[in-house]
Amino acid sequence: MRTDVKEQIKKLIIESLKKIDDVHDLDEEKIEVNSSKNKDLGDFSTNIALKLSKQLDKNPIEIAKDILNNIKKDTCIKKIEIAKPGFINFFTSENIKFEIINTILSEKDEFGKNNIGNKEKVLVEFVSANPTGPLHVGHGRGAAYGDCISNLLSTSGYSVSKEYYVNDAGKQINILAVSVILRYHELIDKNLKFRFSGLYEGDYIWDISAYILNKYNNKFFKPQSIENNEEIDEYINVIMNSLGDKFQVIKKESVDYILKDIKKTLEGFNVNFDSWFSENKIISDQSLKKIIDVLLNKDCIEEKDGAIWFKSSNFFDEKDRVLVKANKDHTYFLSDIAYHSNKIERGYKQIINIWGADHHGYVDRMKASFNILSNKDTQLKILLVQFANLYRGKQKIPMSTREGNFITLKELFTEVGVDAARFFYLMRKTEQHLDFDIELAKSKNSENPVYYVQYAHARICSIFKQLEEKSINYTHNVDNLKLLNKEEEVDILNKLNKYPEIIETATRKFEPHLLINYIRELSQLFHAYYNKFKILNEEENIRNARLSLLLSIKQILNNSSKIIGIKMPNQM
Repeated sequence: MRTDVKEQIKKLIIESLKKIDDVHDLDEEKIEVNSSKNKDLGDFSTNIALKLSKQLDKNPIEIAKDILNNIKKDTCIKKIEIAKPGFINFFTSENIKFEIINTILSEKDEFGKNNIGNKEKVLVEFVSANPTGPLHVGHGRGAAYGDCISNLLSTSGYSVSKEYYVNDAGKQINILAVSVILRYHELIDKNLKFRFSGLYEGDYIWDISAYILNKYNNKFFKPQSIENNEEIDEYINVIMNSLGDKFQVIKKESVDYILKDIKKTLEGFNVNFDSWFSENKIISDQSLKKIIDVLLNKDCIEEKDGAIWFKSSNFFDEKDRVLVKANKDHTYFLSDIAYHSNKIERGYKQIINIWGADHHGYVDRMKASFNILSNKDTQLKILLVQFANLYRGKQKIPMSTREGNFITLKELFTEVGVDAARFFYLMRKTEQHLDFDIELAKSKNSENPVYYVQYAHARICSIFKQLEEKSINYTHNVDNLKLLNKEEEVDILNKLNKYPEIIETATRKFEPHLLINYIRELSQLFHAYYNKFKILNEEENIRNARLSLLLSIKQILNNSSKIIGIKMPNQM
């Protein structure tokens, strides 16, 4: 089936509507042509008659009849039917169905790509975990999702940049430094035992402390500046003042150590960023003051109780938000406003933030500030990703980041493999909680969805290897394709045809799970076909036709795997 059949049908509908007297000021964007899920209802359908019913004050069935009566004949259309309450179903001609194979085999890696983005500049910011500890399995879902979304956007013609925002300033970084300093002192003097609540725990803190001790020896040893207490907040300033510049050195070393580990982990997870943007840069280049001045000029801030407030309640937020506290410390919100102002200044048309679902309360205030700063040519899209629960079989694994009780992302993909980890993270809608079963991800059977998909690719490779070993010639011949008339073959052809639409829909909706579902269904169709029909032992023309069909499946699995960020092995 020609990959432009859907567009051809849309064109026929537009031409038909222009012939109908009652239709004026036609918005062509409203005309949607979608692949039918039920083959009894045709290959494609449109609901435009239903959409026009209110505007024309007319029964949608009557509108559908008018459209049908004015549609000119086309070789790609076998028949057209109307279904209640006003759908128009299109059945494509048999010969057209086979053209999808020719298209796939000629376009190869380019098949499925489109240009809906028209090179529009898009910035996708994701992961952006605080550099206060290693990435854990909770960050993995956002990493896989953000990377796949970026790949989908690139496939659809957008000019995409991927960015990690490094929160390397603020209280949590000071707590990290204090956590390291205390363990550093304990490494030097085994008799010292500091007990504070609110510290970062975990082996990685000891690792950083040991690294600093090895690099600087006893240079920062000053036990008299530290006293045991249940609360750490009041001692942060004491320790900072006592150590002076040395505190800043330890803080920078700690952040750099963790950031290096984060980068290495993400690279191992096949996630590579184009830029790493530091919060410290915003603070050091006076961006915060500039933002305060901009908001002041727009009458969007006020001073009360010694603090500076953003009047976000005027912009659909539930209440006003503090930007600068009474003690003159700035809030994270002010840094985030300055950061997004920087994004706008860099000329992106779309700015996409991928946040954890725990940030849902932050969305309205961020959008409020963005709309004030934006020139309306730039759009902000905030996508929330729900948590991933980790299981070993039926046993849930408890995790707490602050207490150091967690499984790192690196540990996860080292155990189950990068392919399985990325695939499992992408299998559900991001607004749904995800239960990640480690044992299932490691299994090597059809119950494991990523194994099942990769096995389809390996099986096809095996067939062509046998072809070579048996010195059997294969030639792609267009005339042979009409021999693909078995029900299973027609089902596969219909599924192959839907690939470009899946890519476009997954891109527009930011839903990569649609692509995951698609290749799982395609693999299921292939395995059933493989188990039922002979390939190599058939008559030559039938064999060649079926081999062309398998090559098309293989190509789509390969194209999909590049978007998802996994490999397709040749043997398993």
